[in-house]
Amino acid sequence: MEEGVLQLKGVTYRHSVYAPLPLKPWRRIKGPGIFDTNLTLQKGTILGLVGPNGAGKTTLLRIMAGILPVHSGRVHSGNGEVMLDRQQLRQRVGHMPEQVRWQGRKSVRQALLELGEMRHASEKRIDGILKLVGLNGRKDSALSELSQGMRQRLTLAVALLGSPKILLLDEPLNGLDPVGAAAFISLLKTLSEKGVSIVLSSHQVEGLSEIIDRLALMHRGHILAEGTLREVAKGLHLDSKTEIKGTGQAPHFSKYEIKDEHVEIKIHENSWTARLEQAQPRLLAKLINDGVEITEWNIRQPNVVEMLCAATGQSIEDVGLEVASTAFVPLRTFGGEEE
Repeated sequence: MEEGVLQLKGVTYRHSVYAPLPLKPWRRIKGPGIFDTNLTLQKGTILGLVGPNGAGKTTLLRIMAGILPVHSGRVHSGNGEVMLDRQQLRQRVGHMPEQVRWQGRKSVRQALLELGEMRHASEKRIDGILKLVGLNGRKDSALSELSQGMRQRLTLAVALLGSPKILLLDEPLNGLDPVGAAAFISLLKTLSEKGVSIVLSSHQVEGLSEIIDRLALMHRGHILAEGTLREVAKGLHLDSKTEIKGTGQAPHFSKYEIKDEHVEIKIHENSWTARLEQAQPRLLAKLINDGVEITEWNIRQPNVVEMLCAATGQSIEDVGLEVASTAFVPLRTFGGEEE
């Protein structure tokens, strides 16, 4: 089993929100947040923290970063023997918030040098980080001259100043073009190979399964499921799907002992497409033997969106994730507020 670097056990945090009354205009009550959260971070793995806006992802990251206090529950070291306070978390964790507004005529290197004093980072360490994040060629550029991708790299560089064992990234791909996003993801994989544990919070899920090692699904302040993609899909009883495209007349799948409710067929002008609810590896040979003209055949694993929909009981539209482009519900589990 992989080595754990951080454990959350029954952690709860609730935001304080205004609830004024006529005689108590400044009254506050406990509002949304995260509730009874259990999570273990593994060394050198990338954990995808996925959920719609308002799921509590940012709140959870801020607790792990030592920014917000724990109202109940505990945060432990990887072996579970040492309870960590907020100061100890700040020493172990690098936090990259969703958006940092880098402005001014100060150079990239000078900004890092000033921030590095708080982390006791040497100039040699800072120059090494600039090379690592791909900013060495822009180290003398003014902050105001940086593109969105360069600003994201600079924010990541700041998070790396203290040589953290854990890196928390809040929507790190926001505003990046495909080329910039690919370069950023390559950098994250390099860091994970060096043993850094990474938590990547996102509501943009296209291609996420190719980046992460593990997945945690969040909704309404709860972690509904956590594990490898295969473990999460199995726990939610999601099967692989068979996607078929062909020309000519569409076959009658009932002939192959496949029930109609397990097949979705769309007829086009000169072709047809079908989606079967289960993997059917032996079906292809049968169709070809019967003379069915197949142009495409794909057995697709459940994607992140389907997993979150299955966990929450909501449709894709209700979940509101960004794919290729909130009401209370019963929570399904197996085994807040967000800015």
